[in-house]
Order: sequence, then C-alpha cells, then structure tokens
Amino acid sequence: MAIKKEKIAFGIYKDGLKVKIAQLSLCNGIVSVQSLEETILSSALFRHEVEDNKDALLPLEQQEDEIKLPELSEIEDGTFSLPDISEFESTEEFDGSTKEDMLPGLRDLQNFLQQFPLERGKISFNANNEQISYFQFNSSYGIKNLQKRLLNELLSKEEIMAKSYSFDYILNPDKSGFAFVHRGKFGLFHALRDVNLVLSKEKFFYSYIDTNEVSLINLVNNNYSFSEDEYILILYIGFDYKIGIVLKNGIQIKTFPIITPDSDEVSMREVIYSKILLEQDISDIPITKNILLVGDNTADEDLEYFRSAAQEGDNIARIDLRHLSIQEGMEDKFTSEKIAKYAIPIELAWKTLEPKNKNFSSTNLLPNKVIENQKYFKIAWHGFLVLAAIFYFAFTGTIKNLELKQDILDYGKKNYKVERELSKNRELIRRLNEIKIKLNKLQENLSKVDMITGNKNQWNHILDVFSKSLAKNRLSWLSDITSNDNGFTIEGYTTNRRAVIALSKLFPESRITNVSKDDSHELTIWSFNITCNYPDPTSWKSTKEEKTKSEEPIQHEKTEETTIEKVEDKPDTKIITETSEKINEKYHSILSLYFSGNINNAFNQFSEFVQNYPQHKTAYSAKYFIGECLYLMNRYKEARETLEVVYKLNGSKSPDALIMLGNCSEKENDLKSAIQYWNTLIEKYPDNDLSKAAHYKIDKIKGR
Repeated sequence: MAIKKEKIAFGIYKDGLKVKIAQLSLCNGIVSVQSLEETILSSALFRHEVEDNKDALLPLEQQEDEIKLPELSEIEDGTFSLPDISEFESTEEFDGSTKEDMLPGLRDLQNFLQQFPLERGKISFNANNEQISYFQFNSSYGIKNLQKRLLNELLSKEEIMAKSYSFDYILNPDKSGFAFVHRGKFGLFHALRDVNLVLSKEKFFYSYIDTNEVSLINLVNNNYSFSEDEYILILYIGFDYKIGIVLKNGIQIKTFPIITPDSDEVSMREVIYSKILLEQDISDIPITKNILLVGDNTADEDLEYFRSAAQEGDNIARIDLRHLSIQEGMEDKFTSEKIAKYAIPIELAWKTLEPKNKNFSSTNLLPNKVIENQKYFKIAWHGFLVLAAIFYFAFTGTIKNLELKQDILDYGKKNYKVERELSKNRELIRRLNEIKIKLNKLQENLSKVDMITGNKNQWNHILDVFSKSLAKNRLSWLSDITSNDNGFTIEGYTTNRRAVIALSKLFPESRITNVSKDDSHELTIWSFNITCNYPDPTSWKSTKEEKTKSEEPIQHEKTEETTIEKVEDKPDTKIITETSEKINEKYHSILSLYFSGNINNAFNQFSEFVQNYPQHKTAYSAKYFIGECLYLMNRYKEARETLEVVYKLNGSKSPDALIMLGNCSEKENDLKSAIQYWNTLIEKYPDNDLSKAAHYKIDKIKGR
C-alpha cells in the first residue's frame, strides 16, 4: 500500500488574551494530533483594540481589505501545495509597524508561533465573538432569495454599501437555520500577516474563519449520534468566552451566554448550574439530560460537581472526540481533559484537513479577496514562454538576495529567543518589585496599628462607646465598621431616624454621609452611614456627666409610635455580632446544599438562617428558597403561604414567587388560581424572562 504525503493543518483560537493552537496531521485517511499549546498575551494585539476596536465600523476606503460575500464551495481541497509569494497581488499591503512599533501582545504572539512550522500547512482560526451577530430563520424566506433577505435583516443599507462585513449561514434539512455576520476587520488575521513577515519568507496559507458556535456544533455532529428526540447541551467555559448551546437532532435550538462573577471555582460552578436550571425552566426543555463539557473547566473536579448537582438519569461528561487519533505512547500527553480544553482549535484544523466531511458545515468567513489571492496563477501556453524568460533573467539576481534574507531570518529567530529569556527575567523582576511594595505596605500598616493601639487602645474605647449607646436603644444596630488613615465609617440600621443624629454626636467631627428609608418590611427601617475621626487618646473623658450624655436613651418621634407598637409584640431585635461577609458565607453554603439536592436539610438551615438574621440582605432570598423547599417536599399549602409573603414584599424575587405560586396551585389542581398567578406575573413584569415561561404554562393548560 502506497503511503500518501502527510498534510498538516493548524487551528488557532483566541479567547480574550488567551491563544491556543492545535497542530493536526492527515496521513492515509487518519487525522491525528501532533501538538497542543497555549499562551496568554500581555496586551492586546493592536492599538485600536485598546481603544475598544473603534475601527470596526470604518468605511471601506479606510480598511485594508474589501470583504465580499464568500462562495461556500470556493475552498475545495484539491491539493496541499502552497503558492509562492509571487502568486499574490503585489498591491496587497501589510502593516508596516511590525518591527518598529510592535505592541507587547503582538510580540508575545510572534514568539509563541515561531515554534510551529506554519508555512508547511494551512491555517484556520476563529472569529472574534464580540463582532458577530446571529439571526435565526425558517423556510418562509425561500431558498432562491435567502441570502439577500438575510442580509437585509442583519445589516443596514449603509453597512451593505460600505461592505465592512463578512457573512455566512447554515441551512438545516428542515429549511430552518441561522445566519451570522462579522462586522469590521479580523484582528487575528492581520496579526498573523504581520508575524508572517518576520517568521517566514513564504506566505502563510489561510483556509477557514469560523465562529465558535459553528466549531462546537461541528464537533458534536462529527463524533456523536443521538436519537432525534434527545436534547444535548454543549457547555463551553473558557477564559472570557462562556456559552451554552442546545442541540436537537444535530440542529441548534437555543444559545444562551453565561456570565459569572470573579469568584472561586466552587461559586462559579454554582452560578453556571443555576443558570442552566433557569434556562431549562424558562424554555421547558430538558437540557440537563445530556451535558457535554468543553473548554478550560473540564477537569475531574468539574465533572464531579455537575454530576452531584444533576438529577438521577442525567448524563454529564466531557466531550469525547472519538474519531480523532492519538499516536501510540502519547496518551499521557494528550489526555481526554486536554483534548476537551483544545476542542475549538482542534475542530478548526480538523475541518481544514477534511473539507468534504459532511458533518462539518461549509461555512467560511474568510474574506473573498484572500481566497482569490491564494488560488493558483493560471495563464495560456504562450504566457509560459514569457514567464520562463523573466525567470531566467531574474533568477541570478535574486538568488543571492534570498540567501541574505534567510541569514537575516536565522539571526532574527536567535534574537527572539534571547528576547524571550529577557522577557521572563523582566517578569520575575516585576513580581519581586510587587512583593517588595506589598511588604512595605504591610510594614506601614503595622506601624499604624502600633500608633493607634499604643498604651491605650482606641478601638476598645470606640466599641465600648457604641456598645453602651446601642444597649440603651435596642431598635438600632450596626452592620459594619471600616477604617482608613484619617478615621472610620460605620454602617447601620434603626427604626428611629433621630438615632442617626444621636450616634453622629458620639465622636468629634462626625459627618452623616447617607440616610435612606426602606418601607419594604413590616416596619420602617432607616439605613445610615456616618464618617468619624479617631478620638484623641489624651482627650478621653470618663466623667459621669459625659457618660450620661453619650448613653442617654434616644427619644422616638411621635409619628413613629404606631410602628414601634408593632415591634413590641415580637421578640427583641437581635444584635448581630457576626460580620456581613460571614453571614454571606453561611447563606451560600446553605444554597450549595439546596442545589446539591439535600432539600430537607436545606429547608431546616434556611429556616434557622431567617430566624437568626431577619434583617440581613440575604434573608429575603432565603425566605424564597424556603418556599421552593416546601414545594419540592410536596407541602404545597405551606409553600403558598411562604411565597405569598415573598411576593408581597415586592422585591427582586417577586416574579419567581409568582411563577412558583402558580406551580403550587397547579399541583393542587386549582388551575384557575394558577392561571391567575401567571397572568399577574405577565402583567406586572412583562420584560422579565419568567414571563415567557408563564405564557407557555398558560397555553399548555388551556390546550389540555
């Protein structure tokens, strides 16, 4: 059996400042992995990216390329021979700032890519997700004028005239599909062209530009075969790019972004799974039945968490590229976790190697001008005579020039290696300087502590004054005290606004910076902020007259007597000694217990939490989750009573309480009340995502 020539392809994926590259090869019909590497750039690639990509919508004459609509079949893989430099248009311009004014990010990319033989294969990369707009359509458009109709839906007339876009679409077997348009120029493409000038005398060959969503859908369709009625959720968690894609029968049904706060891994997983459950409830689609994890968060710990939070029968696994070959002995290097981490760049290279694979969509956002420039130079037979004569006279004059250029490239690569080592050393020096600054700051803080405490502890005096004053006025309490160089700030609550003035007189030069009223509870509560200067230790007085003045009970206003009478029937307000941060930690630990499925235990702990911290900002949400726990425990009457209280407080959980009140009534076969609750949700909160779920539930009941 004859051995075919090996073909090489590179998939480059940029996610924020993180860049990943996958090098794949095709030999004798087998696609295998050769290299998977990543780096994090120290800055953006170009200066205009630092200014929020202001050049993205410039008119045609100010951009480097005229972008035309791509012909979907223009890149059929006939042969892998690469064109010479002379075969490109001589008028094509490159960024002249490559060497003279190169940003650190572009230099990082150049140093990273020099370890790959990019001139030997074809290159594909992803489009910037922030410059992509999507549009779903159905067969009502008609196939004949589909492209024109989609452009009119996605773009304005001015954008179509300026041609500052690149466009493509996927048409499903049922004539539905989704289109996408890229506005502005491709930053990664221009960066690769600039790097090309330094790393190789041969021009790089570009094959595809695809969106991230298209790449992920291609991977699933090429490696899995699900039944027609099964839903599959592709959950991609990357550096900046985080998204969920729902498929059915290989067709995209829904896409939703995932926004996570900067927090620890456990909290981020909780937010992600909570978002999935919310999308499932809104769409009424069982999207948790089959979840494929892709991206940076596909470790065993991630799998363990999502499996523990899932319901019985749910199938959660990292994506498995079963048709991708791994060379024998390289299994430890290219683990299943690493393959899932590099899924998108792998797909980009894989599609380049197998362009006729029907499981890969034929989409391509590569500018039409670039595609045309890379086609082979075709001339008539008599033109070869002219070319031969030109080549003969030019060859002797250019051979020495090429040798000199090669020497320059060799020395340049050696120079970049030296610069790379210097860059690492500079990074070490920078970190040492940061540590030195932190140590100096710590020393300054210790000196301040010594100065404040001394022989007489100021904070002991401050806390003692507040404690004695609050003991005489139990309807006022403090929630936080923060200090700075010149003094300290207190935050607290009171049911008597005169208490704010009295508390501001406990220390000299105190200033009331904020007072706000909250009527969302059964009694009126005033929140306040007071900024105070540190008291002079030499001026502390302990005379009976001053103690009596500072500890004198605060007189209530006549207008608030009715409110205070309501409080007298309840237990005394509990003075919270724990910090708000500690209380938040308790709340989130109970929330994790709830999402893990331990409903009874979560119910007990939520109830105790509300009893212990009734005035804390998370007590309101805890009351709502008590209602959900009662619902899941089939105690529908008690659930309704609790959720009615949450709804009447008119807080952020009121829409959630209305949807759950309707669910409770539905479980009790009181469909009239259920519809009434859901209609209230639609009328009061029409822009809330839960209104869509309420519409669906009402239609479902009426259609029985």
